[in-house]
Amino acid sequence: MLDSSTPLRSRRGFTLIELLVVVGVIGLLAGVTLPAVQNARAAARRIECINHMKQIGIALNAYSSLHAYYPAINSSSGVSELSHVSYSAHYFSPSARMLSELDMPAIYNAINFTYIPSMSFALRANRSVMMAHLDVFLCPSDRISPVIGFGRNCYRYNVGPTPWHAAIDKLPASRSGPFTSHRSYGPADFFDGLSNTVGVSERIQGDWTRGTQTPGDYYLTMIGDQGKRNGPDWAVAICASVSPSSLIESRGGESWFLSGFHFSNYNHCLTPNSSILDCSLDASQEGIHHRTLHEGVFTARSYHAVGVNVMSMDGSV
Repeated sequence: MLDSSTPLRSRRGFTLIELLVVVGVIGLLAGVTLPAVQNARAAARRIECINHMKQIGIALNAYSSLHAYYPAINSSSGVSELSHVSYSAHYFSPSARMLSELDMPAIYNAINFTYIPSMSFALRANRSVMMAHLDVFLCPSDRISPVIGFGRNCYRYNVGPTPWHAAIDKLPASRSGPFTSHRSYGPADFFDGLSNTVGVSERIQGDWTRGTQTPGDYYLTMIGDQGKRNGPDWAVAICASVSPSSLIESRGGESWFLSGFHFSNYNHCLTPNSSILDCSLDASQEGIHHRTLHEGVFTARSYHAVGVNVMSMDGSV
C-alpha cells in the first residue's frame, strides 16, 4: 500500500507533433526503400528471364551438334493426295523439337510428329503435351495469363527483317533470318558469325482481354497475301496506318508448341518495344490452325525497365 505522501509519477505519452514526426520518418524510409526493393525484384526477374534464354541457347547448340543444323520452324509434311505436290505444314516450333536437349525427353517422346500440328486430330493427339506449362518458356517479368491451356510462351525465334514467315525467292531478305520455313541452317551458314546473329528474343504475351490494347496484342488487318512481293517497309506502313478501332487479337504467345507469328516467331521489321502496334496481314484468325500466322509485323517486346533480352546463335545473352 502506497504512502499517501509519496508523489505519483506522471505517465507521459507521445504528443501529436511527435507522432506526426514518427509517421513522417517512417513514410520517408518507406519511400526510399520500396523503390529499391521493387528494383531488386525486377532485376531478379530479369536475371531469371536471362537464365531461361541461356537454357534455350544451350539446347539449340546441343541440337545442332547432334543434327548438324538448328531446328526448323516449318518443314515438309508429306504429299497431297489431290495434287501429288509436297506441302509444308509441319510447323512444330523449335521449342517442341528440342525438348530432349532441354532435359525433357518424356514430354518430347509424348509428341505425335506425324500430323499437321494445329489440325483437330493432331490437337487431340498432342493435347497432354500442349497443356504443359513449362517455366523455361516463360519470362517472370511478363504478366501471368488469365487463361490456362496450350502452354504460354514468351520467347520467340527470329525470322529476320521480313514480314513473311516463309522465304520468298524474289525477296532475298526473307531468307536472312536464322529461322525460316522450308530449310534449316547449320553453324557454317552464318557468315557474320553466330555471336553476331540474334536467334531468340522476348515478346510479351497478349492480355487475353477483348477491347483493350497492350504491347503483346496486335491488329488484324485482313490484308491477306496480296502484297506477297513487298518487303518490311510496306508491312510497317500498313501497321502504322491501322485505325485504332480495328480488331485486336489478344491471344499472342498462346503456345510454345507451334511455329508462326502468333505463337513462337518474331521479326525485325520494327525496333524493339516500338510505339507502332504490331499487325497481322493474314486474313483469318478463326480456329487455332489459322492463328499460326505467316504474314505480319511482330517485333521484340518486354516489360523490363530498359530494353529487351536477346540471345545470339552462339547461346550468349
